[in-house]
Amino acid sequence: MEFRASAEVYQPAFSAMDRTRRCVDPFLNAAFAGSSLATLECKLRYVPIVMPENMRARYPARSKLRRKERLYDCAPILNYDVFVGGTFEDQLQEYLRGIAFSAPHLVAFGASPQQVEDFRAILAGALARIMIERPDQKRH
Repeated sequence: MEFRASAEVYQPAFSAMDRTRRCVDPFLNAAFAGSSLATLECKLRYVPIVMPENMRARYPARSKLRRKERLYDCAPILNYDVFVGGTFEDQLQEYLRGIAFSAPHLVAFGASPQQVEDFRAILAGALARIMIERPDQKRH
């Protein structure tokens, strides 16, 4: 399984969203590659939408399964306020919550129940691992 991420984000939330993405993406790619998901032939493209309430009508959630392309576009709406004023831990939790919406759709690409469970387990453990490793902080 291949994981890629981007975002549609309103400027005040961009910095926090970008920092969160830069921490989560490498972790998930490594975790997926080291699990049963490594053999699942599909792409998960995560493009969360982080907009204030008054802009959500113009930026609706638009997740879509593209079976022939073996691609799932996961595009949920995330809580804008979390990325503007929440803690880093809250931001990670919200970002991971959005990715979790993908789990049931993996079956369309031939994922076994074990692979779906592995996906969920990786996401469930990601917050604690990333908070411990804190890849966003510089090391001396």
